[in-house]
Amino acid sequence: FEARKRRTKWCRPADSACKARAAPPPPRLYVDNRTIIREVVDVRDLRRGDHCLIAINLVRSLSPTLDYLVSVLGSLEVIYFYHHFIMVDDVAFVDEQGIPRTKSGELAMLVEYANTIPEALMEVKVRSLGSWRRWPFEVARFLLDKSRCQRSPLADYGDTKHLYKVVENVTAEDRERIVEQAMRVMENPQAYNMLWNNCEHMSNHISSGRFTSPNMHFGVWSLCRALLCILGYICLYALGGACYERFCVSRPLSALIVYHILATLPVLMQALVSFVMISNTVLKQRAQSLISRDDCYHLIGKEFGRMVVVGGGAATAISFMPDMASQTGRYVLTGVLMLVVYLMSDVFYNFLAHAVMRLVLIPVWGKVWLIGSEELAVPLVETMTQKKDD
Repeated sequence: FEARKRRTKWCRPADSACKARAAPPPPRLYVDNRTIIREVVDVRDLRRGDHCLIAINLVRSLSPTLDYLVSVLGSLEVIYFYHHFIMVDDVAFVDEQGIPRTKSGELAMLVEYANTIPEALMEVKVRSLGSWRRWPFEVARFLLDKSRCQRSPLADYGDTKHLYKVVENVTAEDRERIVEQAMRVMENPQAYNMLWNNCEHMSNHISSGRFTSPNMHFGVWSLCRALLCILGYICLYALGGACYERFCVSRPLSALIVYHILATLPVLMQALVSFVMISNTVLKQRAQSLISRDDCYHLIGKEFGRMVVVGGGAATAISFMPDMASQTGRYVLTGVLMLVVYLMSDVFYNFLAHAVMRLVLIPVWGKVWLIGSEELAVPLVETMTQKKDD
């Protein structure tokens, strides 16, 4: 971007959209059901101390088109994992190349754990000292510590149009503390570990003092739920034997009960518990004036629909899988469908929700909640802290 070969995907001063400073899309829930994030429409709104995230992209920098596609999929909530970082500079303006810069004209910087495939290959090449025999050893060594805690320009993510930040009330004193903590972490970084010390661990530790990674919790729970489904499927046929009629003997009935406890019940409980947690989070954020009334009702309505459509639909489909397996005899295919039906239902619901929101509600009515007169608005916490344009 600095070589002026192409521009970032973010708005520039000459863009009408940038001049209009359009209101951002409604917020969304993070995977922990306790955090609300909102898309950043104008990167000039980013400030030092902001906890930001983008859809995770394991092949970043290989292709600008691929980077943009991953970003779009993240905006549709099809990608569930995110890369986190902390802003350590205010973005004062965006130059003609779309590069975010500070008031003094320097590149706006952030602190993160990051690496790209080209950088990784170069690092392994340097470590191997030109010897192909050392490559396997150096690759294995690299995988144990594949990312570096570093200060990077925000422009490195110029092909990632959709950028998000955590909705939270951060004072000026908090921002200074966060930046100072980020600098200390960067000066004395801990070795990266995908499970125990990843970019989310670092960002949460810096911004809130909580060394945790909800992304990993979400991944572990999803894996556990899949394993429970497999175990229930195995129990169904191990206990039921060749007899499948529900009431022919007692054992198949017991097998069905075990199957539903292990496969169907976790899906129903996840949908119900998630909705309760989300409702509590949304109401708390509304009480703190971090989100508008329309945003509050939008999130509760959207997540209630997810509970019914995704949770109820997936649980219903899983409950019918034994009948499908018995009638078709395709036990492997049925097992695979059982594992992916929740994900497929969630992806379908996200596409449907965004289609209605982006193609109907916002273009036609200008808001995402039709009862009442409140327009789609920027949260009060942002309006209170928004800096003046130079």
